[in-house]
Amino acid sequence: MKTHLSTTLKFSLFFTVAFLALQATFAAAADSGSGTFVGTISYKPATVTFKDVYAYRAEDSFDKTKEVTVVYLSESPLDKKTMTDALRKEPARRALTKWGKINKYLDKMTYVMLELDENGKIKNSYLFSQTGVGEALPKIVKSEVKINTMKRVEGSLSGDEKGKDGDVSKIDLRFATDLVEIGPPGKK
Repeated sequence: MKTHLSTTLKFSLFFTVAFLALQATFAAAADSGSGTFVGTISYKPATVTFKDVYAYRAEDSFDKTKEVTVVYLSESPLDKKTMTDALRKEPARRALTKWGKINKYLDKMTYVMLELDENGKIKNSYLFSQTGVGEALPKIVKSEVKINTMKRVEGSLSGDEKGKDGDVSKIDLRFATDLVEIGPPGKK
């Protein structure tokens, strides 16, 4: 015999399970970065697997009236809270990447840094090794990047390039993350 209570309980249980499943889906989609680089780093053969992503908006270095989206993909987990705190104190990219100095946020890991313009086009792309040496990524053959409502960035890029010595470097990256709120771009 069906009662009103059992039907209500079933609907309640169904919506609770559906709600929790949606929560898990959105949480998983909120922050994902993956991909590989195969090639040479500092003249040595290397294969890097990227596992973490972090992104924020910053002032464009060349045109102070514009902003760029900066995306980091790292082989190791990033300390996002500490990085965000540093950017809130000094919202310029140099807060995370101090050239020629030990960088406590990205030190001893290999990572990719992408700079995207307001339309999602790649302005700059670099691969930094564990030793802090920066190199240009292989020629990007295919890229698809979306910046959704200035709050989220999603994209993929791939490319390969044959060096003068005949070695081939390949990159294949995918990322999707919410942009970290650090306040207005530029110096405080």
